[in-house]
Amino acid sequence: MAIKKRNRDDESKPNVGLVMTISLFLILLTFFILLNSIAVIDEQKKLLAIGSLLGAFGALPGGISPSKTGESIMSPFAPMTDERLDIVELLSRMDKMMVGQVRRESNRGREVITISESVLFGADKHQLKPSSFPLLNKICGIMRKGDYPVEIVGHTDSRPGEDKGFRSNWELSSLMAIQVLKYFVGKGRISAERFSAYGRGSTHPVASNDTRESRAQNRRVEVILDFNAPLYVKRIFKKRPAGTFTYKNFDFKVF
Repeated sequence: MAIKKRNRDDESKPNVGLVMTISLFLILLTFFILLNSIAVIDEQKKLLAIGSLLGAFGALPGGISPSKTGESIMSPFAPMTDERLDIVELLSRMDKMMVGQVRRESNRGREVITISESVLFGADKHQLKPSSFPLLNKICGIMRKGDYPVEIVGHTDSRPGEDKGFRSNWELSSLMAIQVLKYFVGKGRISAERFSAYGRGSTHPVASNDTRESRAQNRRVEVILDFNAPLYVKRIFKKRPAGTFTYKNFDFKVF
């Protein structure tokens, strides 16, 4: 009788392997149903996702579409705004002569457009080159779509300012930034109160100053679009521009 009781106990035990297999199957089925439910992405979201990838990696090599890699195109970062997509499109359509002379990078929610000095200025740093106007007009078009603050920062190489016909590199870099600012306000019709413009001289190089080519990389103007500025700051820029701006206790008149 004891033997029969033992057999009945064995038969009453559940098949652990079968239960685990069924549970795993149900989990996988739920997972695939979830994936299928979020797989339908409208065209705009797809463009935003691709833009986010471009923002994170700069470019996709060989024109590869992320939708063909077998991986999700949705970036773990927040989707890019329309202005960011406009910047990506702007750089992709630039004249071949400007490739490498205009760069873009994302930094803590801000978009930085770096323009080489040779694109903006000739020998006379007091005037912008007419050939730079189409590029500056495109950037104006991007800025008109928002009310975020914009910084314009001039940079030089390490050679003495006196060798370039200026009292210092601080003066030269500030003049470069001011010329770009005047164009954005005068030709672009953008509120002056959105801008701050200043020079950093040769204090923030992006390359060494040992060769002519590396010095050319350091001579640049950065246009920084602060998309993530607090809302209260953006509201200030909606007011009527005063026509002047103050930097380091100096008043500059925009004309």
